[in-house]
Amino acid sequence: MKILFLTPPPLDNALPAERIFGCNYGIYAQPNIFILYPATVLKNAGHGVACLDFPVTGRTRADFERFCREQDFDLIFMYSVFLSKRTDLMARDMLGRGNLRSRFVFMATEPSAAPDDFIDDRSIVIRGEPESRVLPLVEALAAGTALTGIPGISYVRDGEIIHQGGGPVIEDLDTLPFPDRALLDPADYHNPKLSMQPFTTMLASRGCSFGCYYCVPNSLSFAREIEYKRDHRTGKPPVRLRSARNVVEEFTALARAGYRSISFIDDQFVWGGERTMEICAGIAPLGVEWSCLARADMLQDEQVVMAMGRAGCRYVDIGIESFNQEILDYIGKGCKVEMVYTAVANLKRAGIEPELNILLASCPLETAETIETTFRETLRLDVDYVLFSVCTPFPYTAFNARAKAEGWMVKPEYEAIDPIKESFISYPHLTKAQLDGIIRRLYIRYYFRPSYIWKRLRRLHGFRDLVNKARAALTILR
Repeated sequence: MKILFLTPPPLDNALPAERIFGCNYGIYAQPNIFILYPATVLKNAGHGVACLDFPVTGRTRADFERFCREQDFDLIFMYSVFLSKRTDLMARDMLGRGNLRSRFVFMATEPSAAPDDFIDDRSIVIRGEPESRVLPLVEALAAGTALTGIPGISYVRDGEIIHQGGGPVIEDLDTLPFPDRALLDPADYHNPKLSMQPFTTMLASRGCSFGCYYCVPNSLSFAREIEYKRDHRTGKPPVRLRSARNVVEEFTALARAGYRSISFIDDQFVWGGERTMEICAGIAPLGVEWSCLARADMLQDEQVVMAMGRAGCRYVDIGIESFNQEILDYIGKGCKVEMVYTAVANLKRAGIEPELNILLASCPLETAETIETTFRETLRLDVDYVLFSVCTPFPYTAFNARAKAEGWMVKPEYEAIDPIKESFISYPHLTKAQLDGIIRRLYIRYYFRPSYIWKRLRRLHGFRDLVNKARAALTILR
C-alpha cells in the first residue's frame, strides 16, 4: 500500500496546532516523533511510507487543495489533537473528494477520546498507543480481511460503529524500533533554546505517575491514559521506561547521523538517579546538546543534576505553576515551593538553564495578588525562559469536570483556544477579561526588560540562532 502520514495546514482560520503536547499553537516547529514511531514500524515491514508536514514547510491552503486533487495514497494517517480536530476532519473530507480510493486512520488524543467523531465508511481510529496495532491494521486492509482481531480500534462494519476492546499498554519499550528521522527533513525543525543544528526530538519513557488535576501530558501519554481509563475507569496507566542502554544506543545513533541537539519530550525525564546517571554517562562523550522536562522535586539531588550538565543538558522545563503552597496543594501538584529554589540552584550550578512554566488561575485560590507574587518570585530567580499560560479545562481532565460543575468555564463546553494568550476560565473575583490582560502584561514585563534583552543578545550563537529566537518571540507576541 502507498501510505502517507500527514500534518495538514490549518484549515479553520487558526494558527497551526502544536501536536506533540497538543495544548497550544506552535511557538516553534519540533518533529513529531509520535508520527515517526508507527511510520517506522510500517516502513520496516516493507510498506511504502511518506511523511508530509504542511505547516512546517510553509505550504498554504491553496497548496493543500492542489495536493488533494493530485494525491494518490491508499491510506492516510493523521495525528489529531484537540486544537487540530476541525482542521483534520476538513482535511479528510478534501482528500477524500480528491481520491475516492483513499482510506484514513486517525490516532492520538482526540480520536482516542471521541472516536465516533472521526469514524465513517472510509475512516478508522487507533486508540491509545498505535505501534502494536498499526501493522496488523494495514495488513488486514491490504488483504481485505476482517478487522475483528485487532484490539483498540474503532471502525464501521455493516453500518454499525464498532469499538474493539483496548489492548494492554506496551510493556517493553525497548522492543520498539528507533524512529526513522529520514522521513522528515531536519532542516525544517528547530528549537530556539538549543543553538545547534540539526535538531530532533526523542522519547525515553511514557506516562507520568503524578496527580496534577489540570494535567495534559504529551499527546501520546494522554491518548494512552484516555484509552486505559476506558477499561479501568480510574487511575493512570503504569509508567514505562526504556532501559538506559537502549536510550544511549539511540542517542549515539543520532549523534553519528549528524544531529547536534535533541529534546527529550517525556512528561518527566528524571526517573531515579541511577538510571539518569547511567544515561548521562553514556551520552556525555558525544558532544550533543539536549533538553528535557522534569519536576522540581526530581531535581533535588545535586549529583544527578551535575551529571546532566556534564552530559550536555542545556535547559530543563519545570512545571512550577505557582509560588503559593496552598494553590499547589489544591491542584494536586505534590511538590513544595522550596523545592523550586533548590532545583533552580542545582541547575544553574550545573550550567543548565531552567525554564519555568507558570500556570495562572488553576483554582479559585488564585488572585491578582498571588499572580503578582509568583511573577516577582520568578523575576528573583533570574532565568532566561518563562512560559506563562492560563490553566485551561481541557476535556478528560479532572480540572475540566470541576470547572464545569462549579461554573468556572466561560462556555458550557471547552472550545479550542491558545492558553498562552487567553483564558477559558472566569472566577467571580478574577474574570476572563482580567486574566487575558494579565497574561499579556506578564509577557511584556518579563521579556522586554532591557537587562533581559541585553543578556540574550550577548548569548546568541550566530545569525541562525538569532532568527530562531526571533521567530519564537514573534509567535508569542502575535
